[in-house]
Amino acid sequence: MRPVLKIPVYRRLLAAYALNELAFMVGSVALALLIYRRTGSALGATAFFLAAQFVPALISPMAVARLDQLNPRVVLPILHWFEAAIFVVLAWVASSHFSVAAVLSLAFVDGIIALTARALTRAATVSVTSAAGLLRDGNAVSNATFSMCFMFGPALGGALVVAGGTSAAMLANAAIFTLCGVNLLTARGLPEPAPTRDPAKGRVRAALTYLREKPAIRALMLLQAVAVLFFTISVPVEVVFAQHSLHAGAAGYGAMVSAWGAGVVAGAAMFARWRRRPSRELIVGGALSLGLGFLVMASAPTLAVAIVGAALGGVGNGLESVAVRTAIQEEAEERWMAMIMSLYEALFQSVPGAGMLIGGGITALGSPRTALAVAGAGSLAVTAAAWVVLSGMAMHAEPQPQAQAHPEAEPIRPGPRRDPSRTPAVRHQ
Repeated sequence: MRPVLKIPVYRRLLAAYALNELAFMVGSVALALLIYRRTGSALGATAFFLAAQFVPALISPMAVARLDQLNPRVVLPILHWFEAAIFVVLAWVASSHFSVAAVLSLAFVDGIIALTARALTRAATVSVTSAAGLLRDGNAVSNATFSMCFMFGPALGGALVVAGGTSAAMLANAAIFTLCGVNLLTARGLPEPAPTRDPAKGRVRAALTYLREKPAIRALMLLQAVAVLFFTISVPVEVVFAQHSLHAGAAGYGAMVSAWGAGVVAGAAMFARWRRRPSRELIVGGALSLGLGFLVMASAPTLAVAIVGAALGGVGNGLESVAVRTAIQEEAEERWMAMIMSLYEALFQSVPGAGMLIGGGITALGSPRTALAVAGAGSLAVTAAAWVVLSGMAMHAEPQPQAQAHPEAEPIRPGPRRDPSRTPAVRHQ
């Protein structure tokens, strides 16, 4: 994966992606703690989730439709600086002017901006790495980076809150987003704006039409929607499982969460090692690992066995999602990349809410083990469906790395996407 790290503009985009994810984790932990402590109600935490993630997921594609054809060197820094300003205001609200309505409103606006910036950054990264035939390499590095942020971001957020309070965490995020904006403003080689622009009005509807007309992308998105539904059933269940089924207490719950995080890192490493394998194999392997992990947890007689199951589930988590995203990116045309990534991000932010509700409902009516068993059975069903559905589709392959001029020497200009199905390579994420 060293060739992709030699592209200066990719390194800039990777830094922005990593800092974004780290700030997202820090902000989520700090604000969730703030809302819960001030309201003392689980409903407050639920309202924060809805305001910061679920509702913005439904709106962000419309924002992307207005921005994805503009110059990313201008748009991306402005979005990051806007986030920095929001977190400065959040720090002020948290310190002496607390209001649930104010926090939720600011979290809502930031959620829209964050998802928009993430989709545009992903699209720019795909453009840069695809031009060099290094899409999978770039996604492997980005996925590993995300996994590390996933592991350490919540701990950093908690530590900042303990050390300096919520305001300190908010100001740290403001500094991170300011740095991201400067980093991208000074980057050379970002994709240039589209030479001819489609009208923003109706662009979301046009993107949905494009998705329906592309069988491979449509199948991948539908499979992933069902997969995420089952994968997230366990989220509200695990703490009850650790406390009441295994009688392991807070330490046992923490051990399971840590094992899952370690598994995510291992899954990211597996994708990096096997990134040239066909996407179908990687997607199926990740879903299978998740299904087996849930079933091991559901039947675990002891905490040690549950930790093994959590680690196995984490491996699947770290492998499957990046495999699906890479597959979609290899199928989508460049001019629709930002919109498709926005719809993909919307799926990832909205569907988990339904999965969590199902998990909580099954636990309330039955038991945590039943909920985990349903998650495992559903994941295995997704595994079988992916194997069957994707076997009948001729999915494109990633172009092989080019030996000539460095792609960073000139800005990448959008143009017709070459048909990789005419090359002998295999494809992924």
